[in-house]
Amino acid sequence: MPLSELLRLADTALSSHQGPQFAEDLLRAVVEETGSRAGILRRDDDDIARWPRTVSRQVEEATEGWTAVPFGGNISGWSLHLLKPERLDESVLSATRLGLRAWQLREELKRTRFDERFHLWELEAIRAIAGSIGGILEPERVAEELISHLVALLGVRSAHIYLGDDAATATSVGAFGAPAIDDDDLTEAWDHGVYSEEVAAIPLVAENGTLGVLVAAHKEARAGTEPFAANDIRLLELFAVQVTVAMESVRLTLESLERERLRNELEMAAVIQTHLYPQVFPDVEGYRLVAKATPSRHVAGDTYDAFEDGDALITTITDVSGKGVGAGMIASGVHAAVRLMAVNGVGLADLAERVNRYLSGATEDNRFATFAMVRLEPDGRLVAVNAGHCPILIRRSDGSIDEISSSGFPLGMMPIARYSEHETRLDPGDLLLLYTDGLTEAEDPDEEEFGVERVAEVVSKLECPSAAAACKELLGAVEEHTCGQPLHDDATLLVVERLAD
Repeated sequence: MPLSELLRLADTALSSHQGPQFAEDLLRAVVEETGSRAGILRRDDDDIARWPRTVSRQVEEATEGWTAVPFGGNISGWSLHLLKPERLDESVLSATRLGLRAWQLREELKRTRFDERFHLWELEAIRAIAGSIGGILEPERVAEELISHLVALLGVRSAHIYLGDDAATATSVGAFGAPAIDDDDLTEAWDHGVYSEEVAAIPLVAENGTLGVLVAAHKEARAGTEPFAANDIRLLELFAVQVTVAMESVRLTLESLERERLRNELEMAAVIQTHLYPQVFPDVEGYRLVAKATPSRHVAGDTYDAFEDGDALITTITDVSGKGVGAGMIASGVHAAVRLMAVNGVGLADLAERVNRYLSGATEDNRFATFAMVRLEPDGRLVAVNAGHCPILIRRSDGSIDEISSSGFPLGMMPIARYSEHETRLDPGDLLLLYTDGLTEAEDPDEEEFGVERVAEVVSKLECPSAAAACKELLGAVEEHTCGQPLHDDATLLVVERLAD
């Protein structure tokens, strides 16, 4: 066979017409060109082709006269073994090397194209999975859907998704077949992953830590099962990323929906609470009322009220310990209790004791409410009870300030607490101030509190004393003190003005 046949075979190796017997055809051409009796083509000690085909391993070992020809270069690992060659020149070796290199390049190209198609199939499979679980917000349903896709992709007999805060608390939320790992393996998989021929357990690692483990085991084969190949593990790891993204997406979506639900509920609670405040103050002859409430959150722990009891006017102010919804619910409870119990001209001290007993049995031990209540008669007679609250201030028409200090424990602190009444008068031109510590504890940039003394000073210096002026000037002074920064606590102010006859 002429040397040109070797070159033709090399050209064939690069074409798409290469047959499955190319290595054998190339070896046969080399044997005939070199006048050898037989030849063997090897790659890394593996026989690729033998010519004649009858030259077995036993025949090779029993025959003397073999010549080994390594190729080296860009086809290292290949070797040619010829039996008693008659001629062996460089042109034959170069043509053989060219043919083998061309064949090798062709095989690499085929593998590359296969890998590309396989990767495209992987991406399409993952895309289909993402589409199938879109809109599902139950983690269990998402897990079951993912498991069914995994079983279809790899043909495994066992597949599980474990989710939890840690390996000890993790439970299977999606399952197919019998479990393939025990608790110890799950702990190891949670930290590092577990890989064997039959089982792959891959941690689901999110931004905030591991949220679970994906387990696949026992890949189906014609003869039963077969070990996981490298492509299988790579596909499982890609699938684990998809599981992690899906579960994190469900978690974040549910958290977002829960936050939205809570926000809506808080807004509704705030609206309901505003309706607890008097929408219109009682029209009691001789008195004018102005109030302002500023919650530090949606729902305030402060509340105020003003209502008629016969000919008298009753005003209250409440400040529950803490902030937010819990404090707001207790404040609303005090508001309702006072209205329900203030019947038949009951005394204020007795009323405060009743509300205290109710609150002591209805709240947690660490919840209490400071409370102040004033009854104003048409003739100006004033009766007040102060249960652990800020001093009640009376600004007299001459600018002097009287205080009614606390005379008992806050409500809800001790069920057996007793309260005393303070009596005085509110004369024409006088102002009565009920307020919460959100005003007095308002801090400037140096953390100095506004204080009761400044409250008294502001209202004492009013040029045209009235309920509206007192409210405006006092709140303006607090804002100036804090340099316009938001208050850290709920702030409520109720001012009652005794009108001139």
